[in-house]
Amino acid sequence: MTTHAYSQLYLNKASRAVGNMLHDAVVESGMNGTDFLKRFVQSDVADQFENGNPKYIAGKSGMELFVEVMEKTTGESCNANPVESYDRSPVYWVGWMLAHYQWYSGRTFKSILDKVPYDDLLPLYGTLHEADIQKSYEVMDARFADSESTLKTARKHSGLTQEALATESGVSLNTIRAYERKSKNLNKAQFDIVMRLAKALRCEVTDLLE
Repeated sequence: MTTHAYSQLYLNKASRAVGNMLHDAVVESGMNGTDFLKRFVQSDVADQFENGNPKYIAGKSGMELFVEVMEKTTGESCNANPVESYDRSPVYWVGWMLAHYQWYSGRTFKSILDKVPYDDLLPLYGTLHEADIQKSYEVMDARFADSESTLKTARKHSGLTQEALATESGVSLNTIRAYERKSKNLNKAQFDIVMRLAKALRCEVTDLLE
């Protein structure tokens, strides 16, 4: 069972803030959604939500988040006028649902967007925006289930076999196989195991998390 970074009591406020942030970036400021979400991930703003920082999940508006992302990724001050009301656009829904799914799954925003990028999320609005959020969770979970595990992808990129990775990392072959076929969740592994796999594959720990 996934351990959530923060109480569900804060989820509605957090998800509205992320939705409003993305709406401000794309609809109000004319930015490309994919590009802005990359900035969101590159800044530490995404990390603050993933770690359940109260200042972010309950204390910042969408506009404040937008401005902070831009300032942290450009190094320049960003002057933006607050938007008083939102029309709950498809763009807003993408941000809203992303925050919900990140909370529900415990996955990082980066890993979610690597599997289901912005341009794939936007078309889901038509079928999911009026459905219960659980349906969105199921659709997103299915996308992850149908995709290759990040460990397998990283291992193939490194040119190592499963046996060679087991030897290099000191992690048992059966454990590696279980993580690759997703019968075990690498996100919930002991940090030492993930660190040893990352070292053997010459990549960052975060590159292996689903």
